[in-house]
Amino acid sequence: MQSSTAHPTVPHESLLPFASWPREGLPQGYFSDSKDPAIPEYYAEQGYCVLADAFSAEELDALRAETLRLARNVDGQVKGIDPAPGAMDDWEAQRRVLCIHFPHKISDVMLEGMKAPPVAEVLARIISPDVKAMQSMLFLKASGKPGQAWHQDEGFIPTRDRSLCGGWIALDDATVENGCLWVIPGSHKPGILWPREFHYDRRFDCTHETRGYSWTDADSIPVEVKAGSVVFFNGYLLHRSLPNRSERGFRRSLVNHYMSASSLLPWRLKEESNAVAMADYRDIVMVAGEDPYDWKGYEDIAHSFIRPDGEGGCVEWKNIKADEGQEPAGSGLSVAPDRGQMA
Repeated sequence: MQSSTAHPTVPHESLLPFASWPREGLPQGYFSDSKDPAIPEYYAEQGYCVLADAFSAEELDALRAETLRLARNVDGQVKGIDPAPGAMDDWEAQRRVLCIHFPHKISDVMLEGMKAPPVAEVLARIISPDVKAMQSMLFLKASGKPGQAWHQDEGFIPTRDRSLCGGWIALDDATVENGCLWVIPGSHKPGILWPREFHYDRRFDCTHETRGYSWTDADSIPVEVKAGSVVFFNGYLLHRSLPNRSERGFRRSLVNHYMSASSLLPWRLKEESNAVAMADYRDIVMVAGEDPYDWKGYEDIAHSFIRPDGEGGCVEWKNIKADEGQEPAGSGLSVAPDRGQMA
């Protein structure tokens, strides 16, 4: 069951790891049972919730080992980074990577994490009995790596029914020190996608920042979690992460995106397509229930690639072709040229 203790409102930099937690029990919005009847109501009201201890120690070990394998990229399946030389130690091999997009396309371990039964059970209760996934991201975020500025995920992955939900699986403890998620509770309720602009804030990676809303940073709370927990958050919820300030360590997480399988997904449209009303991205994974559009078949479109982290300056993501595994123009991930190195 969830605790009724709310998060404290204190300056971000003054918080110590897990100082946001009550002395006993779990913070508000955290649940230890995927069947807890309070989950759907809390998610609908606040725009997020947390399932604690969703993954066992053995499952986490497997996910971490696979993270290392993908970061070393020995087989060259991850585009945008060279295979790690044999002499490169595991720390450095992982430190050079901020985020790998679509790891579930090249890893059965990551695919199973995406479909894990506790995750699927919560999703079926907060989204729909029928749930599909279309995207995954594996964040490694070593010490000194940047965070990501305020944004709304539905601005990148458009659903027709506003059902997009992120599932943020913590492979390490995520704290205010190493760059946990911060959210603005209730910011999903207006159902508005606020405008995005390029920023020159060296704390964050190259992704545009959402602006123009009425909330301030003081309205945000940290969502610190233990390894094995899953943070679920609405596609319209404003959220961000800050840099990893720990002395030496990672804040690894597998972040998947899900939606109702009953909705079409007009994402990554083919250039020749002009029927947006019926557009439907079919490189998907069924996670719960049934696919009402299974008669359309399935496609193999996305490929695994590295997200630019700003080291050496930002790039124009929109100029990288979709067939090379990158997000195409119109995805919202293109940025203006940087005026200095992001860190």
